[in-house]
Amino acid sequence: MKQPGLEHYESGISYHLDYPDLTLPAVLHQTAEKYPQHTSMVYQNASWSYTQLNDLVSQMANFLIGRGIQPGDRVGIQLPNSPQFIIAYYGTLRAGAIAVPINPQFKGDDLTFLVDDSALKAVVTCVEILPVYKDIASKAQVIVTDIKTPFSPSQEYTPSLPEAIRLEQHLFSCSTSDPQAPITSRSIATLQYTGGTTGRSKGAVLTHFNLLANVIQFREWFKNVFQDGDGRFVAVIPLFHIYGLTTSMNVPVYTGSSMLLMPKFDLNELMALIDKHRPNLFMGVPAMYGAIAARENHNYDLSSIEACVSGSAPLPPAIQDKFQKLTGGKLVEGYGLSEASPIVAVNPIYGTVKTGSIGLPFPDTEVRIVDPQTGEIITAPERIGELVVKGPQVMQGYWQKPDETALVLKDGWLHTGDLVKRDADGYLYIADRLKDMIIMGGEKIYPREIEDLLYTHPAVKEVAVIGVPHELRGEVPQAFVVLKEGAVVTEKELKQFCSQHLSKFKVPHKVSIVDALPRSSVGKVLRRLLKEQFEKAI
Repeated sequence: MKQPGLEHYESGISYHLDYPDLTLPAVLHQTAEKYPQHTSMVYQNASWSYTQLNDLVSQMANFLIGRGIQPGDRVGIQLPNSPQFIIAYYGTLRAGAIAVPINPQFKGDDLTFLVDDSALKAVVTCVEILPVYKDIASKAQVIVTDIKTPFSPSQEYTPSLPEAIRLEQHLFSCSTSDPQAPITSRSIATLQYTGGTTGRSKGAVLTHFNLLANVIQFREWFKNVFQDGDGRFVAVIPLFHIYGLTTSMNVPVYTGSSMLLMPKFDLNELMALIDKHRPNLFMGVPAMYGAIAARENHNYDLSSIEACVSGSAPLPPAIQDKFQKLTGGKLVEGYGLSEASPIVAVNPIYGTVKTGSIGLPFPDTEVRIVDPQTGEIITAPERIGELVVKGPQVMQGYWQKPDETALVLKDGWLHTGDLVKRDADGYLYIADRLKDMIIMGGEKIYPREIEDLLYTHPAVKEVAVIGVPHELRGEVPQAFVVLKEGAVVTEKELKQFCSQHLSKFKVPHKVSIVDALPRSSVGKVLRRLLKEQFEKAI
């Protein structure tokens, strides 16, 4: 079946692509040969060329091999965005091992579970996180670095964990020769643990081929935006997350672009970085774009921004419009998930952009919409069903979980659990997560429709809608709203606003005005936590 929407691809962008038989470390070799003196990383007041990065990655690989790491072993990387994250990631792969990015906020049971589930042989972390490994050091080698001081052999600090191995003390004396580990493009590169918003996280098994395929798809989509060697990427989206890993690290490495690394999101620091380093590409989340859009009075020049993709959460149209007017750049919404490396669909950068849509399928990416109950393929426009995906970027399965793999991977098709519809032009629209759909007395209510409306209210900064139990109707929608600074509005006024635009059954049963919404480290609202907070309050 021909994919709908391909006629709306930008001029010159192809649907069918060629994918080289390369590993990610081999890609870095190629980039270092082609752009030896191009800046690879900028961090604080230091920068590194691609030759320097390539040498450091080989040193990291040899260091790990010297510590007994063998091909196929798992190495955890629990670091904020920093040169050490990139060096540790590519060094792990060049040693033939499997990289396991870990959320820097993980500790306690969450961290122990991940260490045990992946059977880590080593983990690279920083001095600030090190104390959480007190009870885990017996299970894996703990390698520590300091991301707050210049990365050099002369770094001096005393780890709080005596058995921890200081990276800087050993790395720089290792050989810069590639150890030539026995890996291929079909070897596992990464165990990308899912966010865990629906229970225990699972390790999506991604090969070098899966990850590189998504990079090449991204490169094709952006071919009208920048030339190889001329990209300057804001790398503020966390690299431990698959969205940051692909778009803000692997894509720059593949294209010989510069990575402007930020260990955390700070609005003033971000705007100062854009003003100083003149990046042209920025991959982020709605909360970041919203913060910039809300900062109307400032002295920073943001005009270098040419193209941005928003992912991980729905992009409110009001934020999209204001950000574009402020910067002059293009901001488009896309969609992806860890199990697809992650990008599945994006709006065209310079083509037809449809507000509220996640755009068109990436090159070589087949998508279907199916009835979640019957499995029937839905071809009629505007009918909602579950999104299923097939493409070179789709994972191999979940790490050591064959039963759970079988639930989502069927005949090569990834069942995403997201409810979508497609318009007559082939553009896709997220209705909601299958699990988040509210069924009230038989009526289906999609939280995103209510959220998008409330975002247009002048007093509303952020909003999330969940279904809460109701004696007679089963479930009813409840909205949680964060107001803009200085704004004043009542629950009654917000409900009246909804009544003017929505069918009666979709109007929130209650609107709660709160100080903040629970979010993941990449800005995704955690509806599960909202429900838990609601249940505790009753």
